[in-house]
Amino acid sequence: MKKHYALFLLLFFAAKNYGQQNQTLFADKAWVNESEEWSDFQYAGQIIFSTTASSEEGSLRIGNYDLLYDFCEGKAKFSNKATYSSAEFSHPRKISSQTDKQGILNSNYEGTLIFQSDKDYYSVIALVTILEKGGNIIGVKMRQKEGNRKEYAFSLKEKS
Repeated sequence: MKKHYALFLLLFFAAKNYGQQNQTLFADKAWVNESEEWSDFQYAGQIIFSTTASSEEGSLRIGNYDLLYDFCEGKAKFSNKATYSSAEFSHPRKISSQTDKQGILNSNYEGTLIFQSDKDYYSVIALVTILEKGGNIIGVKMRQKEGNRKEYAFSLKEKS
């Protein structure tokens, strides 16, 4: 009986961890919407989105200096400009969720985009839409809740 109990626990933890893995995704394409018109947008360097199994649903870590600087319009006056290199979309609150005709789940979140490094700290309320198909994140859209009316969209892929 002890062997069955140990096997059961092993399978339970393996199944739990399989469904909640960390995921690192790279922007394949990027677009920006200004004045109701979408256009291709190029950033220096790779735009990286990552999720952590232990974080809340909808939480993301975003990495790319140019994107994040543009997103905040350079309003944060950091003593170390490298603080713009990454930000955490934290404490997301799911606003809505729907599946479209292609089977893509669109989950809309409101949360805080936090930049933090040593003494530097800046945050802004952001609206993020995560697009998923078959349990995999395939795209992200994001914009500030107030102020900057630019909207950003990204198609994502795993590094191959």
